[in-house]
Amino acid sequence: MTARESMSAGLGMPEPAAAIYLFLLDRTTATTTELATGCGLDVDETVANLAWLRDHGLVLRAKAMALAGVAEQWSAAEPDHALRDLVGSRERTLHDVRATLPELQKRFRQAHHDPVVGGVLEHVHGWENVGARYHQILRDATEEVALLDHAPYTPGAAPTEESILGRGVRFRVMCDPADLPQQLADEFTVLRGLEARLHPDIPFRGVIADRRIALVTMDREAQNGSAIVVRPSPLLDGLVLLFDACWSRAVPLGADAITLEGQGRQVLTLLAAGLKDEAIARQLNTTTRTVRRRVQEVLTALQAKSRFHAGVEASRRGWV
Repeated sequence: MTARESMSAGLGMPEPAAAIYLFLLDRTTATTTELATGCGLDVDETVANLAWLRDHGLVLRAKAMALAGVAEQWSAAEPDHALRDLVGSRERTLHDVRATLPELQKRFRQAHHDPVVGGVLEHVHGWENVGARYHQILRDATEEVALLDHAPYTPGAAPTEESILGRGVRFRVMCDPADLPQQLADEFTVLRGLEARLHPDIPFRGVIADRRIALVTMDREAQNGSAIVVRPSPLLDGLVLLFDACWSRAVPLGADAITLEGQGRQVLTLLAAGLKDEAIARQLNTTTRTVRRRVQEVLTALQAKSRFHAGVEASRRGWV
């Protein structure tokens, strides 16, 4: 964005006025005619925009020279002071607008017959509003985002999610492995900072941000048309506990093939029975070295600290 576009969009300055001010910054003085010619404006338009600039303290007029019969001269006010005052005024205006948001939100909810229950619950209707609320919660997160997802999936990491990782916010995603597209799994794997795990019993789509606000969907459609926003309360505490409990039992993305099928499943079964590496190798008709490699893969997948712990954890999760 150019300086002209920035001043016009950010300060509410008419674009011709921005052009005139920038033109004056590059010279000591200029007449109205010179400004009109230099900025590609007609004289009347130039006069009107000079009046706007003067009212906002951005240009100065040499009255003495005009009284002496010399063509009216204009000069730019020093930006560090003049623009600083204009920026401050704009910030105060935006602050006032922001202060009205709670009242506007209240009016919106009343119009949609959607009162907030005790300040804890907010019912969001319409997939556009659900999506907007979801992205707002993500944008406001500063410490941690915990996301639950299930089929039908929509592959493709959105810019909002990527920006969260760029801010250093911890991002945990827990998915139901049923019908999980390989494309989406690959995207989760390559996103730096993203922690992804699989759990077979994800009850709803939802997000918890900073353990202080959550959004829970009320349907299982591809585009959710209804959701509940939950603010600090025992209900929110329960959602946090639910996520943490499921997370502790979930499989790190990419490790499920090791633990749920083939030789990995057999190793888990024999570990749970308490067999040593040599005995497992004899049972599977393979080498002790291969068994040890499989055991280490299983330990890593289960985040277990010992062989016994891995066997117990696998049994608790119902994998063996």
